Order: sequence, then C-alpha cells, then structure tokens
Amino acid sequence: MKNGVSNPLSPSVAPQSSYDVVVIGAGSGGLTAAVGFRRVGKSVLLVEREHMGGECTNTGCVPSKALLHYAKTYAAAQHIAGESPTLDAYRRGALDYVRRIRSHFRAEETPAHFESLGIEVVHGEAEFVGRHTVRVGSRSFNFHLAVIATGSKPRMMDVSGLSTHNLLTNQNIFELESLPERLLVVGGGPVGLELGQACALLGVSVTIITTESRLASREEETVGLVLQNKFDDLGIHVLYHARLLRVESEREAVVAVSHSGETSDSEEKRIPFDALLMAIGRVPVFPRGLEQADIMFTQEGVTVDSQYMTSNRRVYAIGDAVSSLKFTHTADDVARQIVVRETSRGLLRVRSSKAVPKVTYTLPEVASVGHTAESATRIFGPESVRRIEVSYSMNDRAKTDDHGEGVLVVVVRRLTGVVVGAHAAGTSAGNLIALFTVAIDRNISLWKLRDSIYAYPTYSQLVKRAGDLFFAETVHHIRSDVIQVVKKHLPKVFAFLLWGILLLTFSSIRAALDMSTQDFLLMLHRFITTTAWGPLVYIVAYALRPILFFPATLLTLLSGFLFGLPLGILYTVIGENASANIAYGIGKFFGEGISFERSVLGSWIDALKNRPFMSVLFMRLFYVPFDVTNYGSGILGVPWKAYAFATAIGIIPGVSVFVALGASIPSVAVLGTGSFSLDGGYLLFSAAVFIVSLILAPLWYRWHQRQLLKQRTT
Repeated sequence: MKNGVSNPLSPSVAPQSSYDVVVIGAGSGGLTAAVGFRRVGKSVLLVEREHMGGECTNTGCVPSKALLHYAKTYAAAQHIAGESPTLDAYRRGALDYVRRIRSHFRAEETPAHFESLGIEVVHGEAEFVGRHTVRVGSRSFNFHLAVIATGSKPRMMDVSGLSTHNLLTNQNIFELESLPERLLVVGGGPVGLELGQACALLGVSVTIITTESRLASREEETVGLVLQNKFDDLGIHVLYHARLLRVESEREAVVAVSHSGETSDSEEKRIPFDALLMAIGRVPVFPRGLEQADIMFTQEGVTVDSQYMTSNRRVYAIGDAVSSLKFTHTADDVARQIVVRETSRGLLRVRSSKAVPKVTYTLPEVASVGHTAESATRIFGPESVRRIEVSYSMNDRAKTDDHGEGVLVVVVRRLTGVVVGAHAAGTSAGNLIALFTVAIDRNISLWKLRDSIYAYPTYSQLVKRAGDLFFAETVHHIRSDVIQVVKKHLPKVFAFLLWGILLLTFSSIRAALDMSTQDFLLMLHRFITTTAWGPLVYIVAYALRPILFFPATLLTLLSGFLFGLPLGILYTVIGENASANIAYGIGKFFGEGISFERSVLGSWIDALKNRPFMSVLFMRLFYVPFDVTNYGSGILGVPWKAYAFATAIGIIPGVSVFVALGASIPSVAVLGTGSFSLDGGYLLFSAAVFIVSLILAPLWYRWHQRQLLKQRTT
C-alpha cells in the first residue's frame, strides 16, 4: 500500500510513536544509517515508499553491473567461438539474468531482516508534519533525530515528439522483455556509457550523443582515449558537442552537432532509433513537508552544512538527496560518519574532504581519484607536480591476459612523491584506484608505494612501475627540483640567518658593556617599558614577525609581561594587524605553489572562498592557529578587504586572553630578581574571555549558517 503501513511488525519490534532516529529512505545511505544507529542502542524507524535497497539494488549498481557482466561474457564467447544458436539464445537471456541477480539481492534486504535487528520498518510515503514529527499513512512518529536519505531519480528533458513508450531510463530498461535493435543514448556520463556499451556488446546498434568534447571528459585525456578506441572497435557511434532537438515520427531523432563546440556552426543530423535512453544526470527526490519541518532545499538538493545537518538541527540529509557526488559509496560513508558524530556528541566530526574514488564499469574500466595533472598544476603550481604515465603493455599480467590497451596515470608532488591523483583505464582499474585512494587520504608517497612488494604477475605491479618511472624522472631532474625547493624555503633560511645575526649582535653588545645576562635583560626591560621607543620597537618587531618566523603567541604574552593592561592590548592589536596583513601578502605572493588542501585548513577552503569575512572572523574567534589563517587566506586569494576587516575585529578576544596571561607573570619570574607568584586577577580575566569566546563563536557561526541557508533557498 503506497501511503499506508503495509508490512506486519515482527514480535521483536514493538509498535511505538516516538523514536530516537527516523530514517527516510532504505537505499545505501539509509540502510547504513539505520543499522549503525541501532547497533549503538538507538530506537530506529526506517521508512521506505518503494523497494528496500533503493536505487542501487533495484535500478542502479546491481542490475547495471549484472548486465555488463553478462554482456562482456557473451562478447568474449562470441569472439572465441563465433555465432551459434546456443550463443544467440544466451544473448536473449540477458535481461532475465539481470532480474534473477537482482532478486538475490532483494532477498537479503527484506523488512524482516532489518526487523530482526530491532529496526521497525514501514512502507509508505513519509511526510514531515512538524520539526520533530513525520507521518506515514495514518500513523505519526516523533523523533529526536531524523535522516533524509531519499535518493534521486533520472533527470529528464522535454523533447518534442518523444513518446513515453520508447523512452528508457535506468529505472525501466531492466524491465524490458528484449533489448531494442537500435538504441540512442542521450548523455555521455557513467550511466550512458555503461548501459550503451552493454547493449552494444549484446548486438544492439548504439549511438551516443554528448555535449562534451570527448569521452570521460573529467579524467586524464589518455584515459578517455583508451575508452574511445574500445567504443570505436565495438562500432558505437559517438556524436560530440551534440544536443537532442526533437523527435520525428517517434523513431527518428534530430540532433544538432557542432564541430567547434559553438552552437553557431552546428548542423542537424537525423538518427533512427527504436528506443531512446535518457542518461543526462540525476535530480534529488525529497520527502514531503520539508517546509513544515523548517528544512531548506533547492532544486539541486536539501541544503546542508559541512556536517550534513539541515536548517533543522535535528535532521541530517545524506546521499543523492543532497550530494553532488551521487555514489553509493559516498552515501554509505557519510551515513557511517553521522552515526559516529552523534554517538560522540559532536566531538568526532564528519570529514567531507576525503578522497572519493569514481569507477565507470565499462570495458575497459575507467577509474579515478583526486586531481588530474591539469587541476593539480593549477592548485600546486607547474613546478610542484609530476605526471607519471604507465601503459598496461608494460605489465606482464596484462600481456598474458591480452589486455595491454590500458593506461595508469599517477599525479604526484615533485621530490616528495605525495600522491594527489590517479586515473586508470583498463582491467582492474577500480581495484588499482583503491590503493591510491588510501594513499591520498593518508598522504602516502609514491616512494613508499614503490617500496612495497606486489605479487607477480598481477596488475598491481603497475603501481611499482609507476614508482620506478617516478624515481628515474626525479633523479634526472634532481638539480632543478632542489633549486625549486631552495627558492621555496629561502625566506626560512633568511629568517634563520637573521636570528643568528641578532643573537650574535646582542651577545657582542653585552660583552662590550661587560654586563651579566641578567643585568643586560634588566636594561632592555627598562628601555622598552620606560621610554617612548619601547612600544614602537615592540610594534615594529610584531609587524616583522612573519619575516622573522617568530611565534605570535610568545610576542603577545611578552606584551602583557612588558606593558600590562590595557596598553599591552593596544600595542598588540596594532602590531598584530600589521603582522597579519604582511603574512597575508606573503601567502598571496607564494600562493601559486602552495596548497592547504591536505592540511588543517582543508575543511575551510570552500568557506574561505565563498564567505571570506564570516569565515575569517570565526577562525579568529575560535582560536584557529593565527598564521594558518594569515598565510592560508593569502594563498587562497581571500579578498583583502574582507580579510583585513574580519582580522581587525576577530583578534581582539584572543589578544586580550594572551596579554592578560602575560600580565599575570611578574617581571621577577623572568628576570630572577625576587620571589615568584602569578596574579590571580589577570588569570581570571584571561580565562573568562577565553571561555566566553569559545561558547559564543560556534553559536554565532551556527546562526550565520542558518541565515546563509535561508539566502540559498530564496
């Protein structure tokens, strides 16, 4: 029953009206979230309006990979034995095989199975009727926490003359009794490529139209060429820079094809077909009543923050309903992370900066993770990136399997060999990319990957060969690479020499005056604290701190020790603003070759670029390391006005905390001229400002995020 509760509850799951967690959608993300929360002791309600398993089990990953497997098996047999009545009968059984495999998966994902785990499962359409309540049919359920995991559906386009009876998507193609003789695929993404090639392998005449200039346009160009060559061998006709205009007589598509990519030089072509597969992407599916729950959304998905929280802080949204990366594995990963986040009460946060592998299961497989050489060069600079390309023809296992047409491309940082991207087209490409995904997430270098032993003969030895090529190229270019490193670290060398000169100068002056170290420090203390030159020297020293690489915290503490309150705060605010802006300038100057993507600043990159003032202000108020914010803002090209204004306001609480802390230390403690005791009043003031700042900063930021979500929705 579509809108009611249709399945009986098992005796182990007692009907109730209130749950710790309500999960809407029983796809990959929803099932993982439901099981995860149940395992940590939460009462869980799982709502599904159609089939358990969601898109992946029913119309996505499982049936498409089953069809591809069957098609590849048929094509291999045909290549070896040629056509025969037996083989033709096998070919006609493709869709029956797909449905049989799918039924096996469905048998493992039944309501009874999840009810045996203590999860209540109801079938029907979930509708929010309040901030903490959903309704399914005639029943209402209250929740402490809800997870929206409603997935997505095929994106459609309005085409004049196109009839629904020969329009296919991934949702109905597997229900066909037989495959069409001529298939037109609209869209050159993974769905179009996989299903188009599977049909071609099974003897269907396939034409693909795509607006892109080549196949696998988001991968390395050599990877796309391997796939293109295979499609050409199979007789798949691909039209690039092409758009579907209309359908005439229900069986002939009129397509605009441009040779340059510009619509001005396009020409019309007519393509006959028996069925048209629409594969131009996906759009999110939403539960009803989002407005009633104060959950903001747009046509692109439910609006969430970096922790996948919606504008209703008791509701998460995950998977295709929110993410631009519409993969089963990303939905599963986020679901696991939000379970951990809630279980730890927010101490362990969702990490959205993980490397995400992508695999298109064509023949050959196409897989990638991380940056292409082009994007890595854009971020890190051309002098910091090396591209390593290994042909499958260099691998002994590929030779024995007659699969030498593949390629592996690894993108690494020069000298260090840290992996930032990998792309492959060939047998076991998806398995190869798994290793590089771990390498990117853990900052493992190609040096270390090369140092490992890989079984012979396996495709994994391509990794070893990539390491060998990297070693050879590094040795060949070692001189120029070392020069680049020296240039990059020259400011640090300069600072080290400058500090050495200063220390030697002070030592020489002290020796010339025939003073002890304690007397010399007392003289400097009197000069700084009793003359008009003292504050000026301090401010200038603070401003030059980024060049001298002197810790900001130490100088701020020194201000309280030397000048006390409130003068210490005044002098430090002046010096720290100057210092911050100089550091920002240094970051901007050297920004072409430096990236914080794999650093502490990683999760803030998008926020700094899109909301510079608020993000910099929050980082100041929340005591993010001072120079990380300074250099990072410059490297990322944060607008200077927004950065400077946020810095001027945001540093005041932090300065107050550390100046007061420094003021609590009497001069006798450092100069050794008397008994030692800390000033409790200053310590209390420092602690109070610190605690208030830590409490108010996240509250203010959440309020700002909520306002931002409202703006996005409108």
